[in-house]
Amino acid sequence: MDTRENLMRLAARAFGTQGYAATTMRGIADQAGIEAASIYYHFSSKEELLDAVMEHGAQSIFAHTQARIAALPPGADSEQRFRAGLLGLFSAMIKYGDYTLAHGRQLAELPDKVRERHLKRRAQHQTFWSGMLEDLRTEGHLREDVDIALCRVFVLSTMTSVQTWFNPKKGSPEKVIDELCAILFEGVRPKQVRKPARREQAVAS
Repeated sequence: MDTRENLMRLAARAFGTQGYAATTMRGIADQAGIEAASIYYHFSSKEELLDAVMEHGAQSIFAHTQARIAALPPGADSEQRFRAGLLGLFSAMIKYGDYTLAHGRQLAELPDKVRERHLKRRAQHQTFWSGMLEDLRTEGHLREDVDIALCRVFVLSTMTSVQTWFNPKKGSPEKVIDELCAILFEGVRPKQVRKPARREQAVAS
């Protein structure tokens, strides 16, 4: 790992755990084992460093997601692409955990220019997943009346919070995605709702 990438990784962890205001360039340099002035060779300011962290994290996660989809055999249908995309996003959230943490905490604290760029990146990501859901509906895997935007929020909120609930000891990422897709496509209501058994009235003696 080169110095610039190491600085971004350390910064992502610091931004995610301490927040933007409490994170200092000196502190990140100390963690990297370099002179405080040396960090400015790679990043001219804390704002530039944060922007680089947000962009690198978003691009890495998106590229990881797309790579899973690209690995599918030719002719894969929309559900196969959706499942592969979810697995890619899920594994990316684990692999780039420090960046995920920074993304989750920083939006409200971002400087205006950085926030604007991040919101544009997030909008592109949302458009990608809305397109995936529209493809599912076109191919008959989703009901016609499903609210695509709300469905996207449901799916992405689950994925982006993965670090707070995923326990690898209780199941693999593949198993988790299978379960989540079953919930999405099949629902949670039993196929046949059983009527409650009638209770025999107690007979007074």
